[in-house]
Amino acid sequence: MKSPEESTIAPTPGIQTRRGLRVMVVSVLAFTINTLLLKYIGSGDHRIGPDVSLFFRALVGTVVVLVFFRGSRPVRIAPVFRNRDLVLRGISGLLGTAAYYWTIPSLGAGKATLICNTYVVFASVFALFSLGEKLNLTRLLWLLAACAGIALLVGPGDGGGGFTFGFYEVLALFGAVMAAWAVVLVRHLSLGFSIGTIYLAQCLWILGPVAILAVPDLASLSWNETGVLALAATAASFGQLAMNEGYRCLTVTTGASVQMLWPVATTFGGWLLFGERFGALQWLGASLILAAIFKITAGSAAVRRN
Repeated sequence: MKSPEESTIAPTPGIQTRRGLRVMVVSVLAFTINTLLLKYIGSGDHRIGPDVSLFFRALVGTVVVLVFFRGSRPVRIAPVFRNRDLVLRGISGLLGTAAYYWTIPSLGAGKATLICNTYVVFASVFALFSLGEKLNLTRLLWLLAACAGIALLVGPGDGGGGFTFGFYEVLALFGAVMAAWAVVLVRHLSLGFSIGTIYLAQCLWILGPVAILAVPDLASLSWNETGVLALAATAASFGQLAMNEGYRCLTVTTGASVQMLWPVATTFGGWLLFGERFGALQWLGASLILAAIFKITAGSAAVRRN
């Protein structure tokens, strides 16, 4: 897996922005595959627990980084446990990812994904203070519009039913804050470490705690279930590495905005593969998200050219 993180000739802002957008789209597609596979493995006769899915994600991610990942900067293990920001990246990744995986069974994939993607707003606010990124009124309004679009997309469909806000909603919101903190850390860490090292921090800090819960259940898995879990974890690993590279090339606000395509693609995949139906409000939400992403990314590209 080649990742040209450094070059002897510095890329122009326009080239770097286009690269960032491309790898972010790859990340969205990989995360979508991961989510749809988890939906498959968690339904029907499988009913695989979130701890097992998360264990596979961390284990496969560690193998991918240590065995297959190649970049101009080496993957380093020791800083994962010694560098403060890498430790914080690992802990925030553990808490954010675990919160998302554990709320899916109770909230459903749609509502859990909705709350998870509110990290875009938190990340933009964090980046405003820690990275000095600008958040003007127009961009803020489009971010809020995109969040509203996600609410329409994955919220109640034609069958009705309102939103509730209880323990699992609070847990999912906590996960979104942790995810926002993680992407800001990725943006900062990419200046000194390879994206492989940054992702390894997340994997190793997830692997230890989750293994305590997941290992006793591994013997009951069939070969088919093991294969699907490994494939889902591989997709998540490619998605995370691509996302880390995207945040290296883009501002946090722009990168997070492109990631909003994830619930759109996931909902479309659910309709195509699992017969999930779109309501009129869901179509409106998808259109609103795409419009917001276009406006935000176009505005960011214009600022970089100037």
